[in-house]
Amino acid sequence: MNVRTITYNRHLRILDLLKEKGEVKVEFLADDLGVSAVTIRRDLDQLDQRGFLVRRHGGAIPLREKSGGVPERGFIEKDSTYVLEKKRIAEKAAELISDSEILFMNSGSTVLFFLRALRNKKVRIITNNAAAIGCEKDSEVELMFLGGEYREQSKSFVGEIPLSIIKDINSSHTILGTNGLDLERGLTTSVFQESSINQAMVENTNGKVIVLADSSKLQRISNFLSIKLDKIDILVTDDKCPEDFRLALIERDIQVIIA
Repeated sequence: MNVRTITYNRHLRILDLLKEKGEVKVEFLADDLGVSAVTIRRDLDQLDQRGFLVRRHGGAIPLREKSGGVPERGFIEKDSTYVLEKKRIAEKAAELISDSEILFMNSGSTVLFFLRALRNKKVRIITNNAAAIGCEKDSEVELMFLGGEYREQSKSFVGEIPLSIIKDINSSHTILGTNGLDLERGLTTSVFQESSINQAMVENTNGKVIVLADSSKLQRISNFLSIKLDKIDILVTDDKCPEDFRLALIERDIQVIIA
């Protein structure tokens, strides 16, 4: 097992303990994980810098959520909410795609509406979204699944396997769904493992990073940072997007498309 994998697994354990206990101390984590306090302090500093927790003297506490927060919901529940808005968003986003493009697409329900909306375009989609397997799509659309550890709750593939595959691919664009989009925290998700997938996709994108989010996701913060705001090129959302939020994004050079 390489150093990156060991660190990744240790970070997962830290976040699991934090979720379970509400607060963790350096000494407790060092004992639980069998590493030095110096290593734990470095881990906590890294997780704090990446927006996964809040560092405190002697330990850490969970990231404070905004506007009630966005807890992880089951996939079926997410797929059945804001359906009309998601369909409109998907149709608009599909207009941004050209023939022969290679797209990264993450997990979630909104991006599945995008997959269904792609018509008469020969594109290849590379995704960790396991739910896309049974999704109705145009015959011209090719799907490549990243594989890896399967999460039933979100119907997604996560872990080192998809990360190792993504780093060897350069996409034309990346299509991202999200649990929350905030002016300060950027794009956030309720699942730590999926944040790493999203970040890898963005880092290996030659073209635009396109976020699909209905208005219920705006001005919300979920548990873990996916990508910072300055990495987003386009937001496609619905007509309930707050005007001040739209203008603030435009000021940050993010194109906002209203569906």
